[in-house]
Amino acid sequence: MKSSEVQTRSQTLSAALAAAVSGSLLICTVPVHAQSLFGKLVEQAVQKVAQPSASGGLQQNTLSASDKKQLEEDKADGLLDQKKVQTDKRGISGVYFANVPMGGVSLNQAGAFAVGKFLVEYDDATGVATIWTRHSYEANDPAKLVPKAQFSRNSTYKDRNLRALQNTTHFLLREGNPASRQHFLYGQMIYKTDLQGNAVPDKLVPTGLETLLELEPGILYVGPAPFAGDKTSPDGHNLLRQGTVLPMLVKAGKEEAAKAWTAERIVRQYRMANAAFDTALENTAATADPNLALREPAAELATRAEMEAAKQQWNILIKTQAVGGTQSTRTFRLVYTYPATAFETQHKKQWVNNTYADTIVSRSRVYVAVFQDQDSKYWTNRFYLVEKAPPGVYFGERWAGQYEYALPASALPVAIEKAAALKYQSAAKTR
Repeated sequence: MKSSEVQTRSQTLSAALAAAVSGSLLICTVPVHAQSLFGKLVEQAVQKVAQPSASGGLQQNTLSASDKKQLEEDKADGLLDQKKVQTDKRGISGVYFANVPMGGVSLNQAGAFAVGKFLVEYDDATGVATIWTRHSYEANDPAKLVPKAQFSRNSTYKDRNLRALQNTTHFLLREGNPASRQHFLYGQMIYKTDLQGNAVPDKLVPTGLETLLELEPGILYVGPAPFAGDKTSPDGHNLLRQGTVLPMLVKAGKEEAAKAWTAERIVRQYRMANAAFDTALENTAATADPNLALREPAAELATRAEMEAAKQQWNILIKTQAVGGTQSTRTFRLVYTYPATAFETQHKKQWVNNTYADTIVSRSRVYVAVFQDQDSKYWTNRFYLVEKAPPGVYFGERWAGQYEYALPASALPVAIEKAAALKYQSAAKTR
């Protein structure tokens, strides 16, 4: 195909995609060429995709001859086969083919290309999966470069997150980068409500990739995550609706196996993968780091009232979802706690005596907690014990004896070896 033809082709496709990749719009509202690939995504008759299937959506045999030719040329191109791919322990990396026609949008949104062949590379060291097309290697023209899509799995602690990815029994990356949503598109069904209040298929619209879920070796699901069920809708009801498209990336030789993955099976696989990761993430914290040591105690001992308040506040925070909820299978019992820093006062500008003054509103210091689970394994975390200043006291050092906790990043429970855990037990003294 001549360069002038490619440019014309790109302009035709990108016109239909422009609204889909601008901001968060998914529905194409600009006029589209009747023969363009994504013109058909918008205009495709609902009847042709009325039945849900693993290969639902815009079928190749409904494309125009020129669209079909471009798609076949992309699948046949050998550039991706020649790339040296970093191997990974799970065998995710490799060349895949889309089970439905897809489009790649250029970096500056001036060009768009029918794509059906992809190179997926998973990095064990970073926990990031990258998806390339043959257009992802363009070095000079932003109208020809389709940015690579990347998927990862985010959590509070990067090292724990990575270890969980390495140890989970399933493979699911839920977070895609902007390119995955804006530059990799396929046709997904949207719905309208009929006079009886039922959601019925309306039309296909260009939609970005959302998740990366391994269904089985050589088959990756890249569509929307299943919604949770409610009183009237089953779990994963957004995937179970009539006409929903289930986009997949499939290695050569796995085409028939991919067709067996129904919406119901994908919903179950997603839930199992999510639960497996949560379990793996919890288990990473349960493995004691032999180098983990407690912070040294502060020189200033706590009063009896302060120590009792610290114990009470720890028992509250360890039961919160943000802290104790990160270890859903464990219950904790406090062994001891002690202050690791001196008090620091917190100030606030307040209106006092007809002027704004820098007043004391509270003070806080770090407490270290050592505790055990139901299996007598030792754990530790840290929190701020906050004591409020009495109302009406703006500058003095009197305190109300009203306490609360504040959470630093170190508030999540982590396992610690017994000798290290009990090192400062004698520091839990009061004055």
